[in-house]
Amino acid sequence: MIVDVSRLSLLGEGTVKRVYALPDDDGKVLKLIRPELVAPDGGFAKHGRLKRAFAQGVYRQFRREIIQYLQLSKAAYHQQTTFFPMETPYGLVPTTQGLGLVTEKILGPDGLPHTLEDLAAAGALEAKHYTALEQFFDACADLHLVFGEVNVAGLMYTESRSGGPEFVLVDGIGEKLLIPVRSWFKSVNTSYVRKVQRRLMGQVQALVQAAAQA
Repeated sequence: MIVDVSRLSLLGEGTVKRVYALPDDDGKVLKLIRPELVAPDGGFAKHGRLKRAFAQGVYRQFRREIIQYLQLSKAAYHQQTTFFPMETPYGLVPTTQGLGLVTEKILGPDGLPHTLEDLAAAGALEAKHYTALEQFFDACADLHLVFGEVNVAGLMYTESRSGGPEFVLVDGIGEKLLIPVRSWFKSVNTSYVRKVQRRLMGQVQALVQAAAQA
């Protein structure tokens, strides 16, 4: 069965992907690569022919996320947990706009989606959010969760997933380097996680200050 995207409700979009509601499963969403970015050969249109020829083309983003989830699940096998600081990917489905990735839906206490960027820009960050952010980065370093390109719009806040305040990574997941040193070496990855943490906290502070002055 092929999912007809024209019948789905658009929940949001980023620079590369669009997110749609799944009418038959309120706990999941469907992510699709924006079709206008895709060349006829399945690579990103903005890339040259050589780069477009790389394996999986635009679907490399989906592959990185699934591989990262599998690696975390492997490491946590004896703990029998399948929930990590990243969204849970549930699988690939054929659609009228190519392959889509079905993932966990992350919602805030009010039943609406809230990114770190949204909360900071609205001046809505409280002590519980900052504590949850610190716990997020600590967990990513401890679990060896590899970042791709993480930004303030790629972290979403929830309190229903684990029963308390929590940030979950929904974008920028997985190794992007040609030589995957962050995947190979936990110490290298931890250093990068902390670098991203400092950068994002600086962006959060700037958003909070802008909201206070508005």
